[in-house]
Amino acid sequence: MTVNRDKKVDIKQTNTLLLQKKKPLFNGESWLGHTKDCGIIDHELLKGATRDELIKRSGREPSGVDGHISHLKVEHGLTISKNNNIYKLDYFHSESNMTLSEVELKNLRSIDIEKVSKYSIVQLENKGGILKWYSIGIESQNIDGEEVTPLTENKDFAQQILNKKVGDYVNFGTGFKIIKIKKYLSS
Repeated sequence: MTVNRDKKVDIKQTNTLLLQKKKPLFNGESWLGHTKDCGIIDHELLKGATRDELIKRSGREPSGVDGHISHLKVEHGLTISKNNNIYKLDYFHSESNMTLSEVELKNLRSIDIEKVSKYSIVQLENKGGILKWYSIGIESQNIDGEEVTPLTENKDFAQQILNKKVGDYVNFGTGFKIIKIKKYLSS
């Protein structure tokens, strides 16, 4: 059993995995340092599973599954919801001190914001009319099934986009027009 963990790191790594459309498969050790049955439970909680499914897939006794869920909450600082008898790891946004369900997170990510800022996703249109998504200061797998290209906030291109509004033009390369701006929580 893992103890004395850096809870902030565990929460951040868990959030990153929760944001991925395709969840990783268990390869012998979880991102939390758990192996065997506990590692399997960690991975199952990314997608969500009933208690019976966790017992069956991990091979643990019911008390072992309950104990591991408690361990994840206490030692790793993770939030696990139970809806319709399905246990699932929840996204925790540290800046707002809020735990967000998958639906709440999706709704927040879809909110349009006024200006491009760090932790936002921007859809740009090039001179040829081709649309492409970029994220500023965060890693994002995709949005609405479309690939997102990550930009670090100190890159020249990102600097040209920051603080722009929908409809503004970005004079970088051949030029781009800002089509959409979306909020993206990443902490």
